[in-house]
Amino acid sequence: MIGSNVLEGKPFDGVFIFDIHAHLHSTSDFQMTHTSAREVTATMDRLGISGGCVSSILSIHADCRLGNRMMLDAVDRYPGKLRGYVTVSPYDNGVDLDGFFRHPGVKGLKVHAAFHRSSIDDPRYEPFFEYADKKGLPVLFHAWEAADTVNIARLAARYPNTKLIIGHGAMRVWEVKREVIAAVRKYENVFADTTVSVAYDGAIEDAVRQLGADRLCYGSDIPFYDCRHVVGKVATSRLTDSEKEKVLGLNAKRILGLTE
Repeated sequence: MIGSNVLEGKPFDGVFIFDIHAHLHSTSDFQMTHTSAREVTATMDRLGISGGCVSSILSIHADCRLGNRMMLDAVDRYPGKLRGYVTVSPYDNGVDLDGFFRHPGVKGLKVHAAFHRSSIDDPRYEPFFEYADKKGLPVLFHAWEAADTVNIARLAARYPNTKLIIGHGAMRVWEVKREVIAAVRKYENVFADTTVSVAYDGAIEDAVRQLGADRLCYGSDIPFYDCRHVVGKVATSRLTDSEKEKVLGLNAKRILGLTE
């Protein structure tokens, strides 16, 4: 049983676990600790988490170009453990996406319209979505409100080759979750993750029942949150072991095209 190790305080063993929504570095807006690539990977190692796909908090909050370079440096220093998202900004369309995606560890795009004081449907994002659709890339969105998910659903129809990941959506309040359910059910290229600080008992099970075990991915938002409580919620949920394995890592492996 996957949950037994957690209840006994042991690391996971023999289960592929991959964090589809992770970060590095910090911002003065949040109380944060253990934010470096070394510290984040050490936390993953202690828990038996196989790896994670990261974006730099600096790139979504202050300096997009510097943060993306720091992300790439971390992926280089921890190959096989860390993969990367390139953060895109509506204020800078000069990012060399081809250059980033020549790196085998870079797997997708990250959009955080809230920190960029914008919206997901801002037309200045369109060149990035077109690029992702042409390449069949995943795009992870910070999606906190119901309107965010509605806009992501519109993007799903417009860019069917892009794998759109709704960050935070599946565990949120009902108004948001209702839109997540509608989007995931309607579009095969839409997924949700488990990233949220709080959730009611049974939220994981209900998300899988509503969305299907193939459409929900483990994400923690580390180091905004400590990843222990999120991975623990999945591991000790009432899902079957087969469902837990999909949510904890196999879905991310498929979406991100991981080979190891």
